[in-house]
Amino acid sequence: MFSVVICRARQVMLTMGLMAAFLGNASASPNSITVQSGRPVAEAIQVLEKRYGWRITYEDPPYSHYSDISVVTDLHLPATPVQNPSQLQALQGTSRLVPKSRSLTFTLPSANPDELGAVEALVKSYNASRGGNVFAVVRGTGLLHVVPRQKTGSSGNLEPVKPILDTVITIEPKERTADALIEEICKKSFISTNTHVGTGPVAMNFLQTKTSIGGSGKTARSILEQLILEIGAPLSWRLFYGPDDKSYALNIYRVDFLKLQ
Repeated sequence: MFSVVICRARQVMLTMGLMAAFLGNASASPNSITVQSGRPVAEAIQVLEKRYGWRITYEDPPYSHYSDISVVTDLHLPATPVQNPSQLQALQGTSRLVPKSRSLTFTLPSANPDELGAVEALVKSYNASRGGNVFAVVRGTGLLHVVPRQKTGSSGNLEPVKPILDTVITIEPKERTADALIEEICKKSFISTNTHVGTGPVAMNFLQTKTSIGGSGKTARSILEQLILEIGAPLSWRLFYGPDDKSYALNIYRVDFLKLQ
């Protein structure tokens, strides 16, 4: 049975570890951006958000192949790449596993690019570096979404993957807090996919906002986007996957809150 309280506690601890892996190094010239991170696409998105004030959501693919995973043995030391399937199996459930750090460099279409062009350039460069279509850019009602399309499968080759937030769910339209709606989205996504989806850090000022959003036959992403747009504040989200406990943590934040210094 899905427990909101337990799920949130698990995911807060998960996200603390994930954020350590997420925050990488970034450098930017007027037209070229380079990042080094366990989540280079998410890191590059953050650079664009800082520079232009855009809101671009991001969803991890599930990291399951050893070549995509590193192990954290000491928070003061760099994560160490997992070397083989046997090592990954031995570490599973006993160690903190995080996405393997990768470098990404991409060039903006111009010194003053439009949002879609910039995000497409980012995703195109990353996909080229991986030899496939790992991510895609999806237009929402009012936001751009970067979603996974492929993951590294058990054979070591890229294979199709369905984004968790593509899950079609039904939410009863009734008045509730934004916090309760977010929990309901996570719960329904978990029930439909049998993959744990919980909340990590959430922009606290907006949790008690009242909403009556609901509907049937909608994707979890579209309902979440509807909530974000209804609130009206500069909010966005990241959906991070933890390869150690094979679950997702949804992080909703103010874009200006996560700006790099």
